[in-house]
Amino acid sequence: MGNHAGDDYWANIDWQGTQPSLLLLEDGSTAAQSPCGPDVRRIATALGYRMLGQTSLADAPDRLSHIVDVDMLVLRCDGHERGLDLLLTRLDSMAMIQGTDLVVITSLGGLDIVHALVRSDRAVILCEPDVVDLVSVMAAHSATSAPQDYHLNDIGREAGENRLERMSEELGRLSRTIEALVQGRSPSQPPALAWSDGYNGENGDGPTLHSPGRDFKAFPKDIALSDAQVTAAQVRSVLRVRRLREQIFPEGLFADPAWDILLDLMAARMEKNRVSVSSLCIAAAVPPTTALRWIRHLTDCNLLERQADPEDGRRIFIALSDKGTSLVLRWFQESASHMGYASGLAASGQGEGRKANGRW
Repeated sequence: MGNHAGDDYWANIDWQGTQPSLLLLEDGSTAAQSPCGPDVRRIATALGYRMLGQTSLADAPDRLSHIVDVDMLVLRCDGHERGLDLLLTRLDSMAMIQGTDLVVITSLGGLDIVHALVRSDRAVILCEPDVVDLVSVMAAHSATSAPQDYHLNDIGREAGENRLERMSEELGRLSRTIEALVQGRSPSQPPALAWSDGYNGENGDGPTLHSPGRDFKAFPKDIALSDAQVTAAQVRSVLRVRRLREQIFPEGLFADPAWDILLDLMAARMEKNRVSVSSLCIAAAVPPTTALRWIRHLTDCNLLERQADPEDGRRIFIALSDKGTSLVLRWFQESASHMGYASGLAASGQGEGRKANGRW
């Protein structure tokens, strides 16, 4: 009997070693206000995760310093917690370098700051998710994990060039974080101007000022769309027609967030307006978490690009890339005759079919 008990004990230890580990970072007040608050631990246990406990955001830095290895970190925040910038930067670094899966649950009000700081491919941002959203993400990460991933990393197994590339990215990220701490600001705040090694000015003794490199596109100085023969009002009109379907047909029949996102950003570019991530999620006419997935997918397809806010480093804007702009304009130009025919303004659905004023 004793031997059987011992065997069962070690079998249980071995089984726990194959379970992916999860640490939950959240404050009690945030959990109480979240629709998924009571369910994270239960869902994690049901999916086979080994819970390492729950830690407040204030205690998270110290707790992370004492953890040798963790497979998934789940952070719930409202975007306004003290020290959140530094914590998000650290968690994103863990995802990039250590391969830790990161899930950040936030509200629509905190989405902009979270989206500006979380960049890793192993990170997922959930905005006001329901239980299905949370289960889907955690189950997907659990299913793709292999037992060997739960042990300490063997640097001999990793390709040297891949490791060097990741280390280079992390060093640049850490240097920006250190610079922020030295300047007494958070990493998401605009960096202070720095002295360069060279001098310029009228007498050659003036300082050259520069800002650290960023992973974002700068705002375009000019948007030349005058030759496109498409106006922002026409783009908005297409969006209104799409919303009209939802007023006539039963709810939930139509869902095409990618096209809504592209159209909204096309109109914004023509109007020279900047669009935040949270605003774009609203324009997508789908739940925020779904919109975030599409924004990420469209960015990966080089149709969208992230642009830093020059006045507030705590957020970014999303804009159509040149490629995305070109493709949307092409759609308007090639669909003009068909749309005109459908509305009775053209004799047929073939050919150019433009209106007499030359506009679509």
